[in-house]
Amino acid sequence: MFETLYLHIGWSKTGTSAIQFQLNLQQDALKAKGILYSKKLQMNDQAHHHFALAFTPIHGYPAKYKIPEVLDLLEQEILDNGCHSALVSSELSPFYFNNPRFKLWVKKFKKVVVIGSVRRQSDLLLSLFNQLIKDPQVRFQGRFFQMALNNFPHLNYFQQLNRWAECVGKDNIWIVNYDDGVVESFLTLFDLKLEHTDDNVVVNASLPTKALLLLQERTSNVSDVEKYKKIRDNLIEEIQAYPKSHVPKRVLLSKGELQALNAFYLASNRRCAELFTEKKELFENKPCKDILCF
Repeated sequence: MFETLYLHIGWSKTGTSAIQFQLNLQQDALKAKGILYSKKLQMNDQAHHHFALAFTPIHGYPAKYKIPEVLDLLEQEILDNGCHSALVSSELSPFYFNNPRFKLWVKKFKKVVVIGSVRRQSDLLLSLFNQLIKDPQVRFQGRFFQMALNNFPHLNYFQQLNRWAECVGKDNIWIVNYDDGVVESFLTLFDLKLEHTDDNVVVNASLPTKALLLLQERTSNVSDVEKYKKIRDNLIEEIQAYPKSHVPKRVLLSKGELQALNAFYLASNRRCAELFTEKKELFENKPCKDILCF
């Protein structure tokens, strides 16, 4: 029997790419502690999306493996590396316990720990909006609240994590807060210190927020990926060359709208903090201000 299966389930836009990048760099340090950070299940980056997608394929991300295959691959890799535990990290993770085969297989571990990296929802949604617009494969042309409403249920951290807690126990739910230095905080869970840092590496850089509306306008009829990239990159250079006197004036999100978003999740965030952390609040108070674009 194995010791622990650690499942880092996200959320997206909470520093997951940076965490996965660092875990891959320090996989030998994890292995020295008996914990496997799988190489075989990594997709194009350092995330274990092959594992997650086997259970729930996503449009545009076809599954490479079937469920029995990913479970066998992970188990064999643990054995081949002489480890007793494994850490699987994918922000695409579904609720694995819905799958009967997983429920049977996971009994090979003495316990399961679910790790959720979280971020203030208004900040996360703005970052997600940025991601969808900058990505030439997505080319999102919708409004912020159109996207936000589609994601509201998924970002109720208490509701989501409590579902996992019913299967693994509340003491086996660990929370990492984006605001606390998410990479270092995550490594601390495994008694690791940040190593091998390359200051020149930027993981999943964002588009300047002030460029978002202009990019949508200039690409409204663009379907070619390379053309989209060129317009995006030229726009970034253009904005960087603006004189300081040229400031954004169009309101993307008002102070009041941001405050309303934060208020919507306040009660569930408090319940999450009280149940799964030693704090009364999940996030510290943060003043809001209008988000402006050119």
